[in-house]
Amino acid sequence: MVGILITGHGHFASGIASSVELIMQSLEGVEVVDFPQGDTATELKENMHNALSKFDGEIVVFADLLSGSPFNTAVMEALENEKIQVVYGTNLGMLIECIMMRNMGSSAIEIANKACEVGQTQIGKFEKQLELDDDSSDEEW
Repeated sequence: MVGILITGHGHFASGIASSVELIMQSLEGVEVVDFPQGDTATELKENMHNALSKFDGEIVVFADLLSGSPFNTAVMEALENEKIQVVYGTNLGMLIECIMMRNMGSSAIEIANKACEVGQTQIGKFEKQLELDDDSSDEEW
């Protein structure tokens, strides 16, 4: 099974992991590395390395932002280990879809590719309908 590591600034990783667990009921095969205020880049590197070492095979790292310290640290790990894929711009819909894919046996590269696709579809804007059709009634709501 592909390992999943979630990382980000502050408590982004543990917060979004909590939401995933609430929805999916489980975080099996998922590790979390926060980067709270006061931690150094050295501590982040050590924490990420320790979390990644818990996995035996392929790994997908989900980071909050492109070029942030968590992302950069994950990239440095990926340059040393060809089994690591790194995705940035992580959102909840993306994580849920990718964990389901992982649970169905998808590879790290398949998961990372799908993450980019699904992540984009999870961003949008609600548009209010200004006029209701004459045929509509309150009972339809």
